[in-house]
Formats: sequence, C-alpha cells, structure tokens
Amino acid sequence: MSPSELKLTAADLVPYGRGLQRPECVWIDREGVWASDARGGVCRVSADRDPQLLGTGIADPNGFSRRADGSFVVAGLSDGRLHEIAPGGRTRVLLESIDGVPLGTVNYACADGPRRIWASVMTRSLPWMPAMQSRKPDGYIIRLDADNARPEIVADGLDLTNEVKVSPDGRHLHAVETLGGRIVRFPIRPDGSLGAKETVGPDSLGRGALPDGITFDPAGNIWVTIISHNAVQVIDRDGAAHDVYSDANADAVEAMARALEQRTGTLDNLLACTEVAGPLRLPTSLAFGGPDGRTAFVGSVGLTHLITFRVPAGLW
Repeated sequence: MSPSELKLTAADLVPYGRGLQRPECVWIDREGVWASDARGGVCRVSADRDPQLLGTGIADPNGFSRRADGSFVVAGLSDGRLHEIAPGGRTRVLLESIDGVPLGTVNYACADGPRRIWASVMTRSLPWMPAMQSRKPDGYIIRLDADNARPEIVADGLDLTNEVKVSPDGRHLHAVETLGGRIVRFPIRPDGSLGAKETVGPDSLGRGALPDGITFDPAGNIWVTIISHNAVQVIDRDGAAHDVYSDANADAVEAMARALEQRTGTLDNLLACTEVAGPLRLPTSLAFGGPDGRTAFVGSVGLTHLITFRVPAGLW
C-alpha cells in the first residue's frame, strides 16, 4: 500500500483518554502516552482513567519531548519560556531570553541527545496572533547545547515556526512553517550550525492549509497535522502530499486563506474552521505507538481527549 491509497473516514477515528485540557502535543515512550496539559505540565494519558499530571506552573504547555534521563523539555506558549520537568515533577525554567531579549512565543522543544535542545519560536511577539497580520516573518529556531550554555539562533525569518524534529538519520532538522503552509528542513552540520533551508514536499500543502505538527514513520514518510483543515496528510518519499483524512469547513478555510493573503488574519478565522461535524478538530500533533507501533495518537487544541486511528500493515 502507498500513502495515496490510505483514506480514513470519521468512523476510523477513535477517542482515547478523557479530561484533558488543551492536549496540544503527544509523546509516546515505554512509560505510556503523554500529552501537554493546560493545567501546567504534561500528563500521562490512559484509555479509561483520569490523566496523571506531572509538572506545574507552565503557562499553556505546548510542544515537548523527553530526554533519556526521563525529564521533559517543554515550551511554554503563553509565558515565552523553555522549561524542564524532572521525572519527579519538579519544574524549572531553562531559558527565557537571549542576550536579555525575551524569546517571544516558544512553540516546541525537541530534545536531541542527552543535552542538546532545538526550540522553535513562532514569532518574537507574545502572544503570537500579530504574526497573522505581519508581512515580515520573524519566527526562528534556537540551539541550546547544555542547560547553562549560551543559546544560539540557528535559523531565522521563518513564517510562524511550529514543530521542529530531527530526521531519523540525524542529518536534518525539519520544521513546520505554519503560515508558509509548508514543511522545510535544514542540514545539521558537525558543529551544530544549520545549512540552507529547503522545502520538503510541495511549496504549499493546500489552499488555506496550516500545518502544525510532523512525525516520521519507518517507511520514510512524513505525517502532518493540518490544523485549519481538521486533517492529517502524508508526504511520501517522493515528496507528494496526500490527504489521509480531512474534514475542512470550506467556507471558513477560504475566508481564512483570503485574510492571510492580505495579512489581516485573526484567531477567529482559525476557530471558525472547527465548525465541523466530524470527530477531529484543530489537530496539532501526531505520534505512533501501541504494541505494533501502528496506532496513531493525535493531539488537538480543540478536544478534551486524543484521537487514534490504525495504520494498515502494508504501509510499512
């Protein structure tokens, strides 16, 4: 089976967990399924139990990942900080400024090895919404090589930087440019600097398509959540993008697309896209897990649970 053949319906999407608050990001490891939670940290999510919260005090925990020592590195979307949650729950700030200048809207924290962190900043504005009306993209990516090291801006001028993740072979850093409607990547040089930006897949993932999260599968495909279309796409190894599931409110998407072209977009334009009948709304993150690794867990800022679906064995 190729990605172009995989088509899901609403009946294929199954709720997982309960009582979550803004589960924007999903992480899966041997200890279970984790999601960010607006109560101030991350939580372990179970199919039939209330979530177990770990961490405290983070304003709108957003994208996060986990280090080998069991600690989580977490972006505070509304406080403009990069945080660490220790395995026991102790929470501390890792980074809040560079050369005395506040970071802006921090979106995602990608742990790369025991100490390095790649952190995406959507925009130097806090909150981030003015970026929808600016014609000068100012998103950027930070590299932090140790908790007490001097952070470096390694990529700049990105159009609302969202999730950033290292490719499975460790050679590239992939990034989502949400307002650019595309996925890009940078070669990672031996000294930790980044090479020139290049687009992965189409220059645009569709009219009014705002990508949010990405993940890789064992076959080399890149899975993308499209927040504005209430959709999941796959970019195959040849660079073609395919809708796996989409439940777009066509009128709302078109209104938002026109507003973004004129750089007059507002949060209301995006929220209008949630007015759909299907079970998936504002999807933001995706991770694979389950006993065979073929269960997709989708995070969202529009639901109080995760959404799951199964990937057929023939895809990888």
